[in-house]
Amino acid sequence: MIRRVLFAGAAVSFCTIVLVTCGGGSSTPMDTSGSGGASGGASGAGGANTSAGGANTGGSSTGTGGTGVGCQPAGSTCASPQDCCSFICDNGMCGATQCTSQGQACSTSGQCCSRNCSGGMCAPLNPSCRTSGNTCSMNGECCSKLCNGGVCDGRVSFCTQFGDACTSDNECCGGLCNKAMGATLGTCSVPAVSGVPGCTPAGQACSGATSGDAGIAGPICGGDCCSRSCRPYAATGILICQPPSGCRPTGETCQSDNDCCGAPGAPGSTDTNGSKMTNVHCSKAAGAAIGRCDNGQACSPAGAICRLAVTSCNATDRCCSGTVQTHPLNCQQDLLGIPRCTVASDHDCKEGGVVPAGTACASSADCCDKPCVPNPGGNPPFVCGEGRCIPSGGACTTTADCCVGTSCNVPPGMTTGTCGTVPPPPPPPPGDSGTPTPDSGTPTPDGGPTCAQYGQTCTQNSDCCNTVPCTGGRCVIIVN
Repeated sequence: MIRRVLFAGAAVSFCTIVLVTCGGGSSTPMDTSGSGGASGGASGAGGANTSAGGANTGGSSTGTGGTGVGCQPAGSTCASPQDCCSFICDNGMCGATQCTSQGQACSTSGQCCSRNCSGGMCAPLNPSCRTSGNTCSMNGECCSKLCNGGVCDGRVSFCTQFGDACTSDNECCGGLCNKAMGATLGTCSVPAVSGVPGCTPAGQACSGATSGDAGIAGPICGGDCCSRSCRPYAATGILICQPPSGCRPTGETCQSDNDCCGAPGAPGSTDTNGSKMTNVHCSKAAGAAIGRCDNGQACSPAGAICRLAVTSCNATDRCCSGTVQTHPLNCQQDLLGIPRCTVASDHDCKEGGVVPAGTACASSADCCDKPCVPNPGGNPPFVCGEGRCIPSGGACTTTADCCVGTSCNVPPGMTTGTCGTVPPPPPPPPGDSGTPTPDSGTPTPDGGPTCAQYGQTCTQNSDCCNTVPCTGGRCVIIVN
């Protein structure tokens, strides 16, 4: 089963992705003063994903050594078809033969990748694209946009993509598995709720037409991602919408109001006069457990995506701590290079010094190169951590918070997770020997890569997964 590891817009104008070259071992300082960088791009449709940047072009994956969770070989115990490389889970055991693709002959539903044998033929689970386990000849045929060894592979991210097969909500990037009554499998989607832009939530594959000198393709200003950050997922090299640090900005999935930036009572949720509150809520459908953070009211709260003073990507400059044009330090980059409105006004990390551990924060942009982590006391919801990374077993909000060799495991829709061992890459699909990739990193004892994942600490370019440059001591690509 695939599990989660885990703006207000002005007119669109010019912005460029600037990539630091990967040659050599030096790193380039990252500006943490709030005077450089940029926010992401326009809100886009959240209903269907586009081709996954960094993936192959039909056949074997060109990522960096498998996926985040992996699948189980034949004979392993299983709870659902997604647990198995063959996509067959029979009486709690993974089958040895690949599931039967849609349109092929069958005698029982259990043989089919869709779990639906109708009229002697395997019926499609999704008529618009091929779900995981079905045969394919090119990426575009698959709901996951990854055709691996002639089979649609859903393991492109830490969560299941829109339209692909699922058994429960907590597998899906959008937090919703649409399943017919009595059916074994459904398809993933994102909640359709009011007051939320049509951006794409974290974990979903993203794509675009921009390329840089580090050899990494990506959309201008983050494309449709709610986080405005479309960057490589370490285990596959495929571009995904990165989970932002700390509270969740508008459009990201949530389970409660407190997950969202600008929730009632959250730090930085009132304007400078204290007279207007942002009142951001987790907008849900009736009876739903997972929703999405809405737009709220008044100014943009601490943690909201913002536009840095020297750039013009389409994001707001109206931070509650003060308008960015008059207070340029009120929009600073978090650990993933995402510009976020700050809690404090005019704090300069270079001149003001390190923010003490335990200080209230909305994102790591408030913490001067330290993580913004869940507060065990609960109020405020997030506080600045002790060091530059959180060790295994510590609380986190995104993998960039965690020390190298670990990932942040966050339940869908929530902001609180735990740093844990990077899962090993999966075996190739049945019948495919697979081809090792050059950037898979040195395996850990559990088989996972030891390279620094996106946003994690580094000392040189070679420390980073997927040829991401080491910029200011972190594996990030700065958008200017």
